[in-house]
Amino acid sequence: MLQIGTLDRQYIIDVRCTNLNPLKPILEDPNTVLVGHNIKFEYKHLLNHNIKINNVYDTMIVEQILHNGLQFPKLGKRVNDVIKNYDGYSLEDLLYRYLQKQVVKTTRLEFVDIQSKPFTETQIKYGAEDIIFPLKIKELQSSGIVQKDVGNCVSLEMLFLLVVGDLEYKGMYFNQHLWAEAYDKNKLKFTSLQSELDNFVLFNYPNSVFVDKQLNLFSDELKCRIQWTSSKQVVGLFQYLDICPMEVSKSTGKLSPTVNASVLRANLNDIEDTSKKDLIGIYLQLKEAEQSITTFGIAFFKYVNPITNRLHSNYKQILNTGRISSSSPNLQNIPSKPEFRKAFDCADGYNIVNADYSGQEQIILANKSEDKDLQSFYDRGLSDMHSFIASKIYPELSELSLDEIKTSHKEKRQIAKAAGFAINYGGTGFTISKNLGIPVEQGDEVYTAYFKAFPNLKKYFNKVQKESLRRGYILIDPITGRKNWFTRPKNNKERGKIQRAALNFPIQGEAGGITKYAPILFRKWIMDNKLEDVIFITNIVHDEINVEVRSDYAQLAADNLELCMSKAADKWCKTIKLTADAVITKYWNH
Repeated sequence: MLQIGTLDRQYIIDVRCTNLNPLKPILEDPNTVLVGHNIKFEYKHLLNHNIKINNVYDTMIVEQILHNGLQFPKLGKRVNDVIKNYDGYSLEDLLYRYLQKQVVKTTRLEFVDIQSKPFTETQIKYGAEDIIFPLKIKELQSSGIVQKDVGNCVSLEMLFLLVVGDLEYKGMYFNQHLWAEAYDKNKLKFTSLQSELDNFVLFNYPNSVFVDKQLNLFSDELKCRIQWTSSKQVVGLFQYLDICPMEVSKSTGKLSPTVNASVLRANLNDIEDTSKKDLIGIYLQLKEAEQSITTFGIAFFKYVNPITNRLHSNYKQILNTGRISSSSPNLQNIPSKPEFRKAFDCADGYNIVNADYSGQEQIILANKSEDKDLQSFYDRGLSDMHSFIASKIYPELSELSLDEIKTSHKEKRQIAKAAGFAINYGGTGFTISKNLGIPVEQGDEVYTAYFKAFPNLKKYFNKVQKESLRRGYILIDPITGRKNWFTRPKNNKERGKIQRAALNFPIQGEAGGITKYAPILFRKWIMDNKLEDVIFITNIVHDEINVEVRSDYAQLAADNLELCMSKAADKWCKTIKLTADAVITKYWNH
């Protein structure tokens, strides 16, 4: 069923027996706004009929913009003996919130097995209401858009919705054979590491409870009892060896023993016994190999579409910061190792064009903070930010070249790198010490030295924290007006959480805005030049854009992708320019 119309007149079209070509000029008309709720779903169906819409208004996306960070009050309506709280972003939630109407789902479920049966009068009426309700909600949302000054944000997201619809529909080329080869290699590596860990326990602790001393008729070998994939069992061993760190549990909120990889790495420097350090090192390798054969193993094949033989991820368009996320499968956390990325190749006669921003978040911070020392790095054309930061926070390195620091003072460079990442995410000296496994006192010293080296950065951070707490929202992006609202903090813990978000959200938000606007410009260039059949955006990951292109258009696509990404960045980064570099390749090798 396709529904199209206005508040005054609605048309219900049975697409099973109706050619949609006569509607193509209307649906593709850039002057006609198509209103819907989660309209990306309908858009992908229209793409299957070779209809590419150009002007949309999505009530779900707008509602997410208007209430970003806030929780809706529990309305608590009883539905079929169940208390229903309309506190989400579904059409059902918005209908009750704006129009005090409840949806009867039984009619919708009738379409699941309708097969060739004609529409009933009830179903046709249901379809007509699916036109009327979003139009009425749009009218009621308009005052909120003006009041909260998020009109530019709404415009950006509506254009980006079309980009997301295109790339979800097209999907990403995927070579199952190469992926299976990587799985086989990682399976062997995983088995080998398991044996190494077993032998460590058998050799060093043969009389412990971790060794099974019960022999059998077929073997006189002792066996290690530990299932290395069981965190609980590994915690038991590490506690026995007195090398198990503690971490606040997400489920209980209490300090508990853990074998979390990041915590283990942070505590390595506290362990003096070399053999126990080696044990942790092998275990960390095992955990990495385990992910390679589970999350990124043959189970990944379930995401391959049986019709297209491609991966069609689902993108959530708006997180708290305005960034996007990917699921089923998550194409934003594919390991960067070639063994995995080589599986994302392309068909014969095609190339991959991949482009990313160089130092996106750091350049955004330099522009926003207006710190002269930070900006001088870019003004002088320097190329190693981490060595530059090290030269600023360690006086003894101030006279050395960045190459000398990178080559001869790797430890201090690594500390500077960790400090930069931690502080930009609202971290403290404690964060630095935890991430690097160094004493808290040393972490505090690095933290103090960092802000002494970049004084305007501290002023900028203090300013955004104070303004956010005063206003009751974090201004994520002044260009689009994107905001993240919060309830007034009740205690220091809540206050600290907001202050940390106030530092990080604007950086992430502007980065997200730039990386959304760039493919919008690129999509427009593709359509203006009628290149939809030879150039496709296939993935967006943080600060990079992945494109599949027919080989004879590869250089043209690469040049224009760089141009669109630079144009997008120029709207946000006025002082220090943010640029992108594109590569032409046969697989996703960035």
